[in-house]
Amino acid sequence: MKKNLFPFIAFFVLLVVNTNAQNDKETFKAFVSSISALQGESIYSISGLSAAAEKKATKTIVITAANIKEALADAKGKSCILVVGNHTFVKFSDTKNCSTSGSWGACMPYGEGYVKKGMLTESKGYINTIVGKPDDQIRTLYIF
Repeated sequence: MKKNLFPFIAFFVLLVVNTNAQNDKETFKAFVSSISALQGESIYSISGLSAAAEKKATKTIVITAANIKEALADAKGKSCILVVGNHTFVKFSDTKNCSTSGSWGACMPYGEGYVKKGMLTESKGYINTIVGKPDDQIRTLYIF
């Protein structure tokens, strides 16, 4: 009985992994479709998104609490994405619609993105609630 169960479990695990990979591929395709500089790029992962954004961005800034105000001023009215490590990515939906963040000490814009917790989970709101409080994680802002 146990010998017959193993192939079934292995098949099920491969099916779930393949389904998640396909869903992630579609998620990245939809995410970059609204960023003209990244349209046409084959992006399937957060690291791939970072690499493509690094090549295409007119400006790249590693965000800290000390430089956030200046970085957000540079981002006003432009297409932007913010990547945190290899687990979160968010695009600024509206740089004029912002909410003051005590921990960042700046008015943080509204954004839409994803957090990877096993699978990609959609997240919308002011970017400080998506990217967390300032700490030693690397947060990179790409301005297009």
